Amino acid sequence: MPTNLSPEYFKAEERYQQAKTIEEKILATQELIRVAPKHKGTEKLLKTLKRRLAKLREELQKQQSRRVGGGHSFAVKKEGAAQVALVGVPNSGKSMLLRWLTGARSEVADYPFTTQRPVPGMMRFEDIQIQFVEVPALIKGSSTGKGLGTQSLGVARNADAIALVIDVSTDPIAQVKTLLVEFEAAGILLNQVDKVEDTPDKNLVQRQAAIIATKGDFRGARERFERLRRTFGDRFPMVLVSAEKGGDPYELKRLIFENLKIIRIYTKRPDKKSSERPLVLPNGSTVLDVARVVHKDLVRDLKFARVWGSARFSGQQVPRDYSLQDKDIVELHA
Repeated sequence: MPTNLSPEYFKAEERYQQAKTIEEKILATQELIRVAPKHKGTEKLLKTLKRRLAKLREELQKQQSRRVGGGHSFAVKKEGAAQVALVGVPNSGKSMLLRWLTGARSEVADYPFTTQRPVPGMMRFEDIQIQFVEVPALIKGSSTGKGLGTQSLGVARNADAIALVIDVSTDPIAQVKTLLVEFEAAGILLNQVDKVEDTPDKNLVQRQAAIIATKGDFRGARERFERLRRTFGDRFPMVLVSAEKGGDPYELKRLIFENLKIIRIYTKRPDKKSSERPLVLPNGSTVLDVARVVHKDLVRDLKFARVWGSARFSGQQVPRDYSLQDKDIVELHA
């Protein structure tokens, strides 16, 4: 063990040794990782601590599953082009937002913890459907088993993207900080691709996230939103809304779609109209990726494609590795 460990480290190690519950062990291990020196001599120690943390989280999830044995599963089957988890602290406006965007009947009340299990709903954006899932509220300590926290975090972990629902009628910065602490403690990093790629911890995942600031019609909401933007605007795209007043949510829908990092591609056959329903692929997909989705034999036989949209001229012949853009029309030639 490195000899330059601080007294804080040894105190945290003592707390770990004395811990009686998984939750206490997780908290102590997180503290050990936080206070351990970060240099070449401690790389092995940090890897060991992160593996320990991953195993403890796994054990806690299994324990939580056993506690709710025989009850309703928190798993939500993915439907549509993508799944977005609506996550926030108690009474942040998630239920109202879900109703506004999807029409789903989620109970709305002015007291916390109204939602007790995930509530799905489908939102139409132009010509695709995006699934939203409202999850029970997160609080300080959710990642260590408080409330329904580990199950809610599990739903968010499995989603394609996450919407942080923040109430700007109160302190929005404190809410974001609370959520980020719980996500990171659960091994979910938001808008931090490089950090996931640089770590050996296979239990870490990266998810795209955006902030939806609710209750925008409350007194002082816009000023608090601007403070939120100054604090987190470099990391998260965000929008201020008032779901209570309704109106046209197109700007919000566009933000959600762009944050998913997906594109819509329409295929066509020679001398035929393009398909009305698009293929939905990740940003950066190529002609070859389209061929792979259409038919496995095309991957081998594809010679070139013609593209309408992002190409320099309509129907331009492009190679197999041509990078496509949203709403491109692609005609495959084998």
